[in-house]
Amino acid sequence: MELDELKGMWLSNDAKLEKRITLNEQGIELIKLQKVKSKLTPLYRQRVIESIFHSVAIVLLVGFLCKNISQFPYAASAVMLLAFYITTLWNALKQINIIKTLDYSKDLATIQSSLVILQTHVLNYAKLTVLFIPTFLAYPVILTKVIRDFNIKALSAFDIIKQSNGNWWTAELVVFVVLIPLGLWFYKEVSYKNVDKKWVNDYIRKSSGTRVTKALEFLKELQSLKHENI
Repeated sequence: MELDELKGMWLSNDAKLEKRITLNEQGIELIKLQKVKSKLTPLYRQRVIESIFHSVAIVLLVGFLCKNISQFPYAASAVMLLAFYITTLWNALKQINIIKTLDYSKDLATIQSSLVILQTHVLNYAKLTVLFIPTFLAYPVILTKVIRDFNIKALSAFDIIKQSNGNWWTAELVVFVVLIPLGLWFYKEVSYKNVDKKWVNDYIRKSSGTRVTKALEFLKELQSLKHENI
């Protein structure tokens, strides 16, 4: 066999090997991206369900507010809950949009950037829930008023205002005045620039979304694999 034929066979085998390596890399990349997508799908469904629930709550609260606009305590309670639902709905819609528009054909850096933004919104969602804890005291007030307005006899025994001798309003105001400043401090304190603080780091790790974290880990593995093969 001549030298030129040997060179030709060697180049041909080398090309086939290179092609197989490329195909293997593409296969691994596809598997990893599918894992990323599978981790985000449950979060997407969860946020869609929450958005529907929040939207229904907003419609009902707007109706309640219109009916009781002249009664300040009830109107104020409805406004507080509306602020919570509107804020969390907006955040949930942002997450839905990021997941829905995520283009897995883009380069890994672009996908990773989108996931980091998503993780920030997930963390913000958890922080908002803590910030709005005082507003949850408005639920019994609104429920009591709805029972009265619709004369629901089966629940007529539930009257938080009467049972507390009117002190519920005072309790709601005190909790609001005390916890809102604490909530604002907590909201500001819990950020990635304060991860050197153990409690902040623990909260971020637990609240920033295990699904998104796993998806980011898969991308990092894929990036490491690509660097190894360069």
